[in-house]
Amino acid sequence: MRFLAILLCLATFSLASKADSKSNVKNFTADSLLISVGTFTSPSAVWYRGTPKHPQVYVWFHGGMQSSKCAKGYEAGGMLVPFLEKSKKENIVVSVSACKDNHWLTSAVLKTVDRLLDSVEARYKIQIDTVSLVGVSDGGLGIAGYTLYGKRAVRARLLVSTNLSSVSDARNLSKAIRVRQGSWTFLQGGSDRLYPLNRTMPWLDEFCSVLGREQCVIRFDNRGEHDWSWWTANREGWIREFVP
Repeated sequence: MRFLAILLCLATFSLASKADSKSNVKNFTADSLLISVGTFTSPSAVWYRGTPKHPQVYVWFHGGMQSSKCAKGYEAGGMLVPFLEKSKKENIVVSVSACKDNHWLTSAVLKTVDRLLDSVEARYKIQIDTVSLVGVSDGGLGIAGYTLYGKRAVRARLLVSTNLSSVSDARNLSKAIRVRQGSWTFLQGGSDRLYPLNRTMPWLDEFCSVLGREQCVIRFDNRGEHDWSWWTANREGWIREFVP
């Protein structure tokens, strides 16, 4: 498998500290934290309602993973929260920040996800065994990386305007044991300015054909653009199928 080398050694976490609380969605609170792994510190956030006891946990992987804006995790996961507002289930959304050379396919950044989840477990005295993953643009690389090397099992994945061809060829990746656990849903657009149709669909078709169409679903809209905002405005129903 032609997967980028991302785990050179295990990193040591430092304790996370609560920075502030805010939320633009009624009944949800957002706690900001700083999560450290070795020399890397990731601005991160947790969105929750009430005192969760048996929550479904969603991990958000933002786009622009090598941007110089190094605090995207404070806000990024909040884009999923409106879809959970009317849910009768207990839900938690978490997001960490990738930045510059500390991108989604590096050991330290992937480790911040589990360190943040460890912090949530400790705060609410709960156990998080499974998570659902959401990735936009190159956040999809974070989904691939966490699927292969994360500590928790993955129940479901939603990849929006992504391109995983740089991770591995489709057939080899689809044969990995952890990749075959949990579902994959792709939202892909024919008008994507960054990932053109001829670059993405052949890879996706092969990947899903090996996994099986019940486990791997491609939602394609020929009008679809790259940004999350296009999908929320035009294909909200597809997102709600993933977030009931």
